[in-house]
Amino acid sequence: MMDSQFRKSTLPNGLRVLSERHPHVHSATLGLWIEAGSIYEEGGQSGLAHLLEHMVFKGTASRSATKIAQLMDRIGGQMNAFTEREFVCFHVKTLAEHTDLALELLCQLATSPTLEPDDLEIEKSVVLEEIRSVEDVPEELAEDLFMSTLWPSSRWGRPILGDEKSVEKLSTADLRLFMKAHYAPRNVLVSAVGDVDHDRLVKRAARLLRDLPGDNEGARLVPPPPEIASSISMTARDVEQVHIVCGTRAYSNTDPRRFAAFTLDTILTGGYSSRLFQEVREKRGLCYSIGSVGAHYRDGGYWAVATSVAPESAVKTARLIGKELRRVKEKGVGKAELDRANQMTRANMLLSEESSSAQMSRIARNELCYGAQRSTQQVLADVLAVTREEIQAVAREMFSSDLMTVAAVGPFDKGARPLKIEVD
Repeated sequence: MMDSQFRKSTLPNGLRVLSERHPHVHSATLGLWIEAGSIYEEGGQSGLAHLLEHMVFKGTASRSATKIAQLMDRIGGQMNAFTEREFVCFHVKTLAEHTDLALELLCQLATSPTLEPDDLEIEKSVVLEEIRSVEDVPEELAEDLFMSTLWPSSRWGRPILGDEKSVEKLSTADLRLFMKAHYAPRNVLVSAVGDVDHDRLVKRAARLLRDLPGDNEGARLVPPPPEIASSISMTARDVEQVHIVCGTRAYSNTDPRRFAAFTLDTILTGGYSSRLFQEVREKRGLCYSIGSVGAHYRDGGYWAVATSVAPESAVKTARLIGKELRRVKEKGVGKAELDRANQMTRANMLLSEESSSAQMSRIARNELCYGAQRSTQQVLADVLAVTREEIQAVAREMFSSDLMTVAAVGPFDKGARPLKIEVD
């Protein structure tokens, strides 16, 4: 990223507008980021942030859902949204000549959604089917179970989709109150990449977002992830395999140790030559795939191994995973595998820069997490500077018997042997 291409403006009300201009492209990718993810839901509101993400597309004060769809098709644009624990993002990619129209539509989603009761009942049905579909995908169910086991009785551990009971009870009044509490200028960021005019973006965003339903009054608390303890959760389902997610806490996205943890993850689960792929699949044929899941938040994070195996192989697989985690704690990593991990990281990071969506997300997350921009090359330099000693040190911190959490979904009988991950 060239410094001359990136620009940032902060309006008096706290609204931020970021842009990175690439005049050689024909496109513009825009994101409207709002610090209003699932961790801001109060008791009984589980799934509200995600349901609201759906509902804003049902129509705005000036466009119905059908007109929004027709508009996107007419200009050849691509529009979508996602909800995370910390953020919700509405985004669109279109030809640069349609930037004004794309920004107008994004801003209307946040300022003037109709939120009609009849639409809510329809969209609840859609979301409820989405929740039920997780029950039919044991890999996803195991990951949700892992989160609720890792952070029990916490908004951090709740499924972003919510649960059937809570979603069914939500009303349009609940959605409007949530928007009033969180859709405020200080919590909103516009991010744009492509052949875009920064000054024009700022001027239009200031006007289009002046009617955000929230205000900047009052203190806003961001709940930190709670401490965790070792635990095992096994859920019986009539499925063919045992689906395992096992892991521990990780570092926040501002902790300098995250770079060593990232490289450790690559060595353990990244690619066909990774330790766990070689040990569990290639040498013993116990699974088809094995990889990792995880996230770094502003106040913490998690990391876990995920795989699916035959029921008779589950205990053996858990033992092998524990063995590899112990081995990296005790003996560290070799120079050759560190070099391999670095080359893989370099390729993945540089190739991701060819995606305008990734670029739009990068500058937004840099601002939201750090309050400053860090280029891909700067981050890559931090990763490549990690030493073998630093990797072993984070392995010793992360892989502790006091912290390891295991969640599994499978055809378990009563009294099934616990799937322990022994790391000490």
